[in-house]
Amino acid sequence: MAKILVVDDERVLVKGITFNLKNEGYQVETGYDGEEAVELAREGNFDLIILDLMLPGVDGFEICRQIR
Repeated sequence: MAKILVVDDERVLVKGITFNLKNEGYQVETGYDGEEAVELAREGNFDLIILDLMLPGVDGFEICRQIR
């Protein structure tokens, strides 16, 4: 089963994406800011990360650089 990390500061959007992915059989973890995204990505072994580019504080591009 694929493991997906969903990161966005809009909780309603994260909830909807998570609901749909879980219904399709994916294992999903969620984050709501850049620091949390980096921490989760480093701890988990994700097959896919869905990352918002316009997060408060640190933008999605910088988070992507840190994770890579």
